[in-house]
Amino acid sequence: MSEEQEAGGVAWSGEIPLRWRDLDALGHLYYGEYLVLLDQARMQMFAATAGDVGADYVVVRLEIDYRGPVVIDDGPLTAYVQVERVGRTSVTLNERLETRAGRVAVESRCVAVLWDLGGGVSREVTRAERRALSPGA
Repeated sequence: MSEEQEAGGVAWSGEIPLRWRDLDALGHLYYGEYLVLLDQARMQMFAATAGDVGADYVVVRLEIDYRGPVVIDDGPLTAYVQVERVGRTSVTLNERLETRAGRVAVESRCVAVLWDLGGGVSREVTRAERRALSPGA
């Protein structure tokens, strides 16, 4: 593969707490909150592996599969984020949230484009970011 498109990369996991405000009237995690929790995991993964990238990306594609309901006692959730691909300006991620008991609650695939905050345009993945996100690249 070319340097512009490396497949496979780092895998990260971390704990994501649940908050009462995340629940709907039935006591289940509100479906929209899954997006917030996945974004929180994504930001933590970028911060842990590639430094400042966590603040400067935009999500351009998100596929999500809900696997089952989550209640407050299922937390904290464990988030898993795996870099699938590093492109010229984008990073494709496979993401999963599991309950405390290890049950998969949601799976997603996200394409995030790195963003130049000052210029308001996409930017290329730097060599340092590529090395951090795709070890062996």
